[in-house]
Amino acid sequence: MNLLLRLLTVGTLLTASVSFAADAFQGKVSLAITSGKGKAQTLNYSIKDQRLRMDMDAEGHSMSTIMDMAKLEVLMLMPEQQMYMVVPLKKPVEKVMEKQGESTADIEVTGKTDTILGYKCNQILVKDKGTVTEMWVAEGLGTFMGMGNKGGGGPFGGGKPAAAAKWEEALKGKGGFPLRVITTDAKSKESFRMEATKIEPGTLPEALFVPPAGYSKFQMPNFGDLNPFKKRE
Repeated sequence: MNLLLRLLTVGTLLTASVSFAADAFQGKVSLAITSGKGKAQTLNYSIKDQRLRMDMDAEGHSMSTIMDMAKLEVLMLMPEQQMYMVVPLKKPVEKVMEKQGESTADIEVTGKTDTILGYKCNQILVKDKGTVTEMWVAEGLGTFMGMGNKGGGGPFGGGKPAAAAKWEEALKGKGGFPLRVITTDAKSKESFRMEATKIEPGTLPEALFVPPAGYSKFQMPNFGDLNPFKKRE
């Protein structure tokens, strides 16, 4: 159940942005992620039309989520149980839209550029309470949907689930895909790094964005039916 709760957290927090370009990138982006003293992990983003799939192995568990912005829902795949769960996104998306522009961080577009894996990236600095995050953001790769954690913690980093990091908030609704992210704390010590290791443009199969054959749908129990004080007809 702990894994299930973490999966639910990922599903609701992945809505760091809800905009997709009409000519959105199709293909896969592989990201290497390190946080503190944690082991390096690989997060694979597969993007097609208004759908996004994230695959990652963390804490000995394989985790996959499929986001469909046209249907406003997330499919949570649970390979160990051969099950999947559908999580509606309408309310989380509405909350994200309401809070756009509320970030208290200082955001600076420096004008500096770099080329990462063949893509031109613009440097953006996000400063908040002594923490500085350096982002190199590319156009033409679709919209980054966040990681559902704070500075590498939460479902993928081993810490407690938390709100999106300030650098994730800075990308809300603005498009662009970060190919390199480096966060340093108030003592200038690196606390988080995410860097693209491979970009593979190309047509992706439809089967990648639906539950695998043999998976059964998981239904959340209706805890209201277990309430002994609930008035029954």
